[in-house]
Order: sequence, then C-alpha cells, then structure tokens
Amino acid sequence: MQQHRFRGTGPTLPLDAIDPRKRALAIWPRLDAAKLARTGGEPERVARLIERRTSLPKEAIVRLLGGQSD
Repeated sequence: MQQHRFRGTGPTLPLDAIDPRKRALAIWPRLDAAKLARTGGEPERVARLIERRTSLPKEAIVRLLGGQSD
C-alpha cells in the first residue's frame, strides 16, 4: 500500500472565502441544516445557533468559523 503525505504546499483559500455554514457542519455535524441555512452565513448568527450545543464562548465559536470577534 502506498502512503501519501500532506506537504502543505498546495493553494489555500483565505478564511473569509470559506462559508461559515460549511465549517460549522464540519465541526458540529449534527447541526440542523434548515436552521443553519436561515443564518445567511453570518458568523455571529451561526455562533448563536451553535453556542447552545457547546461550552465554548460565542467569541471562540466565531473565530473557529473564520470570523472576527469584537
């Protein structure tokens, strides 16, 4: 079997180009997709939905989603 290594030299996207809804589903896969769609992709609104499910503060969730916390 051949092994592959991640070199990290490929093209990357800036964090603001990644949809916060996709990041949220990757981190918290059991989120309600309909509720997530109603957030409009705004990191603060997505974080408000997520903060009921985790002990992380809202600011930490926004940063995980690629947004800027105040």
